[in-house]
Amino acid sequence: MNTKELTRGAMMCAIYGALLFINQQTALSIETIVPWIFVFPILIYTVNSNIKMSALVAIAMGLLTVFLGGFTTWFYSWTSIFMGWIYGIGVSKKWSNVLNLAIAMIINIISMALIVLVWTQLFGMDLSEDFALLHKFIPSIDFRVFACLFIVLMGGLQALCIHTIALLIFIKMHIETRPMKPIYKVSSPHWVAYVSMFIWYIYFFGQHMVELNQMMIDIIQLAWFADYALLVYFGIVYLLDACVRNHKQKLSFFVILLGFFPPINIIWVILGELDCLLQLRETKSEVKNEEI
Repeated sequence: MNTKELTRGAMMCAIYGALLFINQQTALSIETIVPWIFVFPILIYTVNSNIKMSALVAIAMGLLTVFLGGFTTWFYSWTSIFMGWIYGIGVSKKWSNVLNLAIAMIINIISMALIVLVWTQLFGMDLSEDFALLHKFIPSIDFRVFACLFIVLMGGLQALCIHTIALLIFIKMHIETRPMKPIYKVSSPHWVAYVSMFIWYIYFFGQHMVELNQMMIDIIQLAWFADYALLVYFGIVYLLDACVRNHKQKLSFFVILLGFFPPINIIWVILGELDCLLQLRETKSEVKNEEI
């Protein structure tokens, strides 16, 4: 332990304390809108320090939360501190970007589930209005399926925001990390296409042709939503690859953004299924190599 590490740790604690103060003075706006911002002070410190020292700083931030934050802030900030510490260890140990993102998603989804459970029991949090809105578009959806989707979607999106912003911060601060895999190296397995067709068949077969118990319907719906999201991902990969090949990188932002908007993203689903089934990107690469 040296003076430089102590000074840096104190500075990060001060930044974290400032976030807590701003959160309290603005009617909990930070934890309501961008609770994942609490991750970055400990994350940045952990990347530039050893595990033991960063653990002490994480504990100090946790204690700051007790004194400067309210009861509701504890859940958001403590899980953010823990995730930032684990993520920072992963970066310093040169874990893969996929593993870091997966860890962030798992921790975020678990913390979101705990928050929803606590908020429902203590403060009467009600998701019925959101459920009613989605039920208009998908009448067959059950409330339990909606609750699971809400938790997974919110946790996954927060983890994605943290991962993306962290990579940008590392570039700006010249922090060495494992390079991201080029888009053309992202594979689209055949088995995804076959499993997807089976899930879609079972989903529509179960909805219209046979009567199943509610638990089976819920499981099939969850599998269908998960497959839908996976095909959107492969559709985004296909379109990003097309943008790179055609020197249209400026369109990449819209490719990603529109992938989150139903029913527009059904086009992404179709492209993702075709890419997995027919290996469109590999076929284009082979044709291009032959022409050269």
